[in-house]
Amino acid sequence: MIKALSWLGARAQWALAIGVIAAVFIPGPGKLLEGSIPFWVVVMTGLAMTRIDLGQVLRRAIGPRRMVRNLALAGTLMIATPVVFFAIASATGIADSHIQALVYTAAAPPLGSATAFCLMLGLDAAFALEITILGSFLAPFTMPLVARLLLGDAVPIETAEMILRLGILIGTAAIGAVILRRLLGPKTIERYSHAFDGVASICLVLFLFPLFLGLTDQIAAAPAYALTTAILVIIVNLGAQIASFPICRLAAGRETGGATSLILGNRNAALGLASLPPDPLLTIYVALYQFPMYFTPLIMRFVVGAPHASARSN
Repeated sequence: MIKALSWLGARAQWALAIGVIAAVFIPGPGKLLEGSIPFWVVVMTGLAMTRIDLGQVLRRAIGPRRMVRNLALAGTLMIATPVVFFAIASATGIADSHIQALVYTAAAPPLGSATAFCLMLGLDAAFALEITILGSFLAPFTMPLVARLLLGDAVPIETAEMILRLGILIGTAAIGAVILRRLLGPKTIERYSHAFDGVASICLVLFLFPLFLGLTDQIAAAPAYALTTAILVIIVNLGAQIASFPICRLAAGRETGGATSLILGNRNAALGLASLPPDPLLTIYVALYQFPMYFTPLIMRFVVGAPHASARSN
């Protein structure tokens, strides 16, 4: 079992790309896992946290200069970016549902797997990790406030309730990660790192099945809306990464600049979905958002110039 998981983990970038396509055409698991999206959000966030020593990361991150840098970047990602996206989207006159989805996604913290993606691409994974952890702990407070500020009454739940829901999701993931890390020990986790990558890949793919449940029917019912959504998620994910990379590389070098571009485009969009009441249009957006996200390790290697075969996945 360990060997099989390690083999899968060493090929995580291909497993994710194949898995996101397979999940569209294999509806059976989705029916069995229906309603489990919040659970998988907690599991995936917790697995990402399990791989790290949260205490060490927090101690390293609280240095005054480092903290100012990280807070500035987290603020740019999770506060300034949704404001910019909201302004541009409102000016273009796109559908209100798309504007709402853009705000929820841009206000979300970096994807928990962003660190693994950085390792696959030879980017600054430690830097991405610090921003991801900081963003995850800030999200229960910043996401609801930003959403309420920009969307007003379009937010379907009260700010306090959204704060509570996000806090429970992220808090549960963090507590589970600390317990699992204490039980296994850091040496075991490091020794079987590829096996953990394999487990994470399986969970990432399993998460897709309930998310994609009924997706083909929804696309068939509203093909024009689905096409617009597909174009939009590619622009805000891969488009943002590709467009920002030359600037970020010039400012911070290939490794740190590339990591910045990657976390700019890859957000934990499912966090908003899991914390809000069911919304079919938001579900379509988050589902289609997974495609550029899961293809990031394969596509961005051509942009950042990552090594081809020897990339290691977290």
